[in-house]
Amino acid sequence: MTLDLTPITKPTLESAPAADFADAMSALASGVALVTCWLDGRPWGMTVTAFASVSADPPTILVSLAATSASVRAIGAARMLGVSILGEAQLEAARHSSAPGAPKFLEPFIDLREAVGESPVIAGALAHLDCEVTERVEIADHTVFFARVREARTSLDGAPLVYFRRAYRTLARPTQAHPSIRGRVPCLSS
Repeated sequence: MTLDLTPITKPTLESAPAADFADAMSALASGVALVTCWLDGRPWGMTVTAFASVSADPPTILVSLAATSASVRAIGAARMLGVSILGEAQLEAARHSSAPGAPKFLEPFIDLREAVGESPVIAGALAHLDCEVTERVEIADHTVFFARVREARTSLDGAPLVYFRRAYRTLARPTQAHPSIRGRVPCLSS
């Protein structure tokens, strides 16, 4: 029996056109989060939908940011970041921090009395996670940070802010909670 040791060549990877991909992804409704950090001693933040829970034990999240952004440089240097999960009351903060090319200092949107850990907190956010970066991955034109959640705060007030089809939206209020989802729900990826 002869062993074939011919190297396997990788096929050329083809990609969908960027515009088609962006259109398809706009169909996925996402919660809106603002990734915060300190930049030159001032609160800075960037609105993202590329944010996800990775693990509940230990609590770990990921955020994906444009590799050339000021946020990536600041977070990379400090190895700390915050994530404020926004409600409909934080629409202006979301718009401010998603404006292309504009400075994203957050003084008008934070409340130092709501501080959680070391990261700036958006006033009235539905939740805030104070995180320490554990891993950084460069992929395509983005940097993905994996971070351990050091502290978490949740508010029971407010409705979520959602991004769908390139627009901010809110959810209709339910008339009553579905009986099967009351209380805590285990991690859906388990």
